[in-house]
Amino acid sequence: MTDTSEVRASSARPSDEMLPFLNNFHDIFTTIGVLILLGGLAVGAGQVMVGLDLIEGEQAWQNALMALIGGIAVFIWFLSALLVGKQRRILPGIVLSSVFGVTTMIVLIWGYVQFLIHGVGLSEDSFEMVNQAADAIELESQQVLTREMVMALVVQLPAALRFFPLVIGLAFLLPIAAYYFSYRLPYAGGLMGVGFVLTAVMALMAFDPYTVVVWSPAINVAAGAVLLVTGIIFDARDPARETRLAGTAFWLHFLAAPILLGAMLNVTLSGWSLQASEFNNPENLNLFAAMAADGAETMRLAITALTVIGLFAIVSLLINRRALIVSGLLTAGVSIGIIVNSAGLGAGAVVAVTLLVLGGVVVVLGAAWNPVRRILLLPIPQVGPLGRIFPPVSAAEG
Repeated sequence: MTDTSEVRASSARPSDEMLPFLNNFHDIFTTIGVLILLGGLAVGAGQVMVGLDLIEGEQAWQNALMALIGGIAVFIWFLSALLVGKQRRILPGIVLSSVFGVTTMIVLIWGYVQFLIHGVGLSEDSFEMVNQAADAIELESQQVLTREMVMALVVQLPAALRFFPLVIGLAFLLPIAAYYFSYRLPYAGGLMGVGFVLTAVMALMAFDPYTVVVWSPAINVAAGAVLLVTGIIFDARDPARETRLAGTAFWLHFLAAPILLGAMLNVTLSGWSLQASEFNNPENLNLFAAMAADGAETMRLAITALTVIGLFAIVSLLINRRALIVSGLLTAGVSIGIIVNSAGLGAGAVVAVTLLVLGGVVVVLGAAWNPVRRILLLPIPQVGPLGRIFPPVSAAEG
């Protein structure tokens, strides 16, 4: 009889990360069934709405639609109790928690809008007052956006509407938090981290919109950094990577990387704060258009992207996490392509060189992961708090 421990030892090295999104093929099998089931629910809900023969957009139509969406959320909750709570199916849980978060968020935001309309008595006149206040403000220089100008607009809004951004953040956070604390799914824990950051930013938007609007590039960098540091803290609590804390850390890293990378690109494009002139020409803030253009600005963005991804690689090696690199591969490929394209090569050659460079770097990094880690960790103590943040490389690892 084969020893189970020997089979496991021969299939993975001690340094290899276990999959935080998949147990085995049964997860894939069950996920296929979940996707088919959810597709059937969506089509069935559409058929029910058609059968009700209500006028689209009217209150009765909205009530029926939200009841169906809420019913799907309730169904997902009980299905999660079976698949995630009892059977600990990870991949189906990722699908179910994502759909549960979206459906409940839709219903909660719709409910608050109904409160604004029917409870507070909000109407189009409220927005008309804002437009009139905006017309009354004359920007003499078009280069200065002051707190007074922003607050002159905000004070025209009813208090319930001013807190609408905070409601959006809570509508995202609360259902995901309930899901995580009920089923302890690491993916939901990662989303909950995003929800906390989003809610904090939205709360600041409600109380101090000027700061959020003007300093949005810097705030986005801070949000990504908070998620990254939180992931490192979770990893430090489980340096052996054996519990759900490590799984939650993986998703925090995975979600932090694109947020932090995009934020740094926005800082490169517009600076740490926005000026009034940039609001008058919002097309200048289009990051995708800037990356697709051909010029010095595009090259600067590409270099910034590669620099940030290079830093991600170093941090990933130090903390023994590959999620940061994986999240930035697409942007890395685009950036390499931009730099290669500046050499005047044809489209086919640009694609070929980009894929060869990107693939080569990933393969070499994967093959030399542990030797490079040993070198980087030489000056770092292998015991104490730093030893938990930067796990040492075992002598048994290749």
